[in-house]
Amino acid sequence: MGIALLAFMGLALLLIVPFITAMFAKRVGRSPVKWFFICMVLPLIATFLLFLLPDLSEEENTNN
Repeated sequence: MGIALLAFMGLALLLIVPFITAMFAKRVGRSPVKWFFICMVLPLIATFLLFLLPDLSEEENTNN
């Protein structure tokens, strides 16, 4: 039972970081699906890059 719990927790951690990054990408006006998969390949680097990119949601609001 210990191995199964450890495997489940590892899988959960593997998916939580990309999920949080995808939610943040949606909030800043970027494609959440695209950033989810980018974060699967480059977990912390993708999240850091997303913080550095300009917020596109502000541009969408000013164009309306």
